[in-house]
Parts: sequence; C-alpha cells; structure tokens
Amino acid sequence: MFADVSGPSFIFWPVGCGDTTTVVVSDTEVVQIDINDKLMADEEGNEHIPIVDELVAKLPQRDGKPYLSCFILTHPDLDHCRGFADLLERVMIGEIWHTPRIFREYEDEKNLSDDAIAFRKEAHRRAERCIEEGGDPGAGDRVRIIGYSELFEPGERYEGFPTNQFYTRPGNAITVLDGADVSDRLHAFIHAPFKDGLADDRNETSLAMRLIIGSEGNTLRGLFLGDLSYPTLMQIFEQTHAHENNSMLEWNVLLSPHHCSKKAMYEDGLLQQDVMDEFADSQLSPGYIVASSNEFPHANSAGDNPPHRKARNRYEEIVNDAFLCTGEVSTPEQVQPIIVSITANGIELDIKDYKLSESAEATLTAAIAKARGNSAPPAYKVGFGAE
Repeated sequence: MFADVSGPSFIFWPVGCGDTTTVVVSDTEVVQIDINDKLMADEEGNEHIPIVDELVAKLPQRDGKPYLSCFILTHPDLDHCRGFADLLERVMIGEIWHTPRIFREYEDEKNLSDDAIAFRKEAHRRAERCIEEGGDPGAGDRVRIIGYSELFEPGERYEGFPTNQFYTRPGNAITVLDGADVSDRLHAFIHAPFKDGLADDRNETSLAMRLIIGSEGNTLRGLFLGDLSYPTLMQIFEQTHAHENNSMLEWNVLLSPHHCSKKAMYEDGLLQQDVMDEFADSQLSPGYIVASSNEFPHANSAGDNPPHRKARNRYEEIVNDAFLCTGEVSTPEQVQPIIVSITANGIELDIKDYKLSESAEATLTAAIAKARGNSAPPAYKVGFGAE
C-alpha cells in the first residue's frame, strides 16, 4: 500500500495552483492524475510538497524500482504536467492515459514546455509500440487514448493502433488497469472530452471522469473535471442525463474545476444556478469539495487567476461536510496533503500529522535555503500549457 494510507484513497497534494492527485487502488496499484512539481520557497517557509520525491519514496516497488500503475494526464497545461520528465526517469510507469490533443497540434516544439515535450515523446513511443505489437505491449509501454480522434483513420499517424484495447470514448467505462481486470476495485467512467470540443480552447478538451475505488459495499466516488468551464460542465450533465447514466455523476469528493475558478458557475458575471444544482444533486454523504490551489484571497479583482473567492462561496453553500483547500490545509509548519480514505468505519477524512519523506524534506529544506540566498523566483520554461 502507498505509505501513509491504510486503504483505497484519494490524495490531493499541495502544489500551488495545479492539479496533482494520487489514487491508491490497492496494495500494489497506484494511479497518478496530473502532476505539478513546483517549489515556491521563501523566507517564511513552504507549504508545497516536492511531489516527485514523495512518490519515489512512497510508491510500491516492483523489481526494486518505484512503480506507478498508471499516469493520467487530463490535459497538457504546464500546471498539470510539470515534473513529468523527472517522474518518468525515476519511476516505472505501467500505463499512461491521455486525450488526443497532445498529438494533434503544436508540432513545433518551440511552443512546448519541456515536460509537455517529454510527455508527447513518451506517448508517441508507447502508441508506436502498441501498433508494432498489434495489441498489448506490456507494462511500461501501455497507453490509452481517451476521446474522439481521427488519428486512427487510414493514412493517419496511428493507423493500426489497437483501438479495441486502448481507445475509450466518452460515455464508456474503463475497468482494466495496466493489463489487469480491476472491475472489483476500480471503475472509471469517462465524461469528456466531447467530439465537438477538438478545436476549442485547450481547457475545454480536458479529460473528465468519475472514479470509484474500493470494494462493493464500501466504495469512494470522486469527480474529476480538469479545467472545464460552465458550458462544457453543463454538457456533461445534460449528456449523462440523456443517456440515463445519472449514477455516473455521483461523488463523495469533487475536485473543483480549474483550481476553483468562477468560470465553472459564472458567465458574463452572472451565476448559473443550474450547474450548482447539478453538483448538489449528484453529491453523496459524506461529501467533500477540494480546491487544488494556493490559499484563497479575501476577495478577487477583475482578471485574477484562480482560486476565486466567489466560486468557493458557491461551493460552500452546497457541500455536505467540508470545503478544503490544499494550500490552506498544508502549512510551512506542517506540510501535508488532503487524504480521503476508505476505512473499516467507512469514508474518512485525514488532514493531520502527515509524515513527509526524508528525501522530500531534504529537497524542501534545500529550496528554502537557496531562496534565502537569492530573492529571484525560480525560472520555468513556459510554453504549451501556460498556466
């Protein structure tokens, strides 16, 4: 089992305004949804976790190396893939899931961040291995493409890709993980991206899904919606209702879209109550809403990036149990994630007394020491996927 949890869990890491969620499925199966390995050290301390170091230290081992069953990229913005190259070098990744957009555009690498380049290169390699094998190429080479795409048509780049095994369209479920049938412990229902979103703003092509972990009678449901905004969110609800799949919207944990952006429920400054009603109607008990973001300001000015106080206020009006922010739960004095787990007593929230790994602690200490000697902020190449 992933260190520091005792059962199937969702772990939301404090990484600033960026998504980094670990899904613990079983003793040997761990899934990572997005990554934003970003230190922001200063004189006052740091509430962010060096996530690659932490994963390397706490993932289960296979053949003497940290093993991640699956890495899922919701979309290749930098705040969702920063650190992927480092992760790939230090961890064995059995399978990766992604949407087609990483293949479809930005062929000129000068427009890509380094980690987006690394992800696309690895996705290409794995897709080519699947074509060569005509099926499953085995752990370390598996890739699943999610969403509508012309990539597989005759004459296109991935003609011959084994779509029957490794291609999933919205409206369908995935119950195979890294070559194993996991239907008794993991169910991933894919809500988006939609076919008519291929040419839209990159955030609107985010992978959106509902995950169930745990065994029958003791399960935990999470709704993960990437960086989607109000129109696409409503499209998800409407399409799901139209296909009589309402149960596929149910959640115990909602990761608020786009780091708690007001664009999830406001258009032209006006609250769109229908989407809030949909969130409320699909909530189970217990119910938690998580913002993967920095600490909230008391108020926002026009044009501010997320997190948005107005969005938080709306979520707090509907949440059953608690609204939680990763950048507020974690402090420089006690660096820790938000963990929601299945225990013998049911679903429980754990947000105290987390033990940071020695390697992550050392990285954090070194970053703080370096920052004290240099007031300039860390420099990152920002290209495709600017936050």
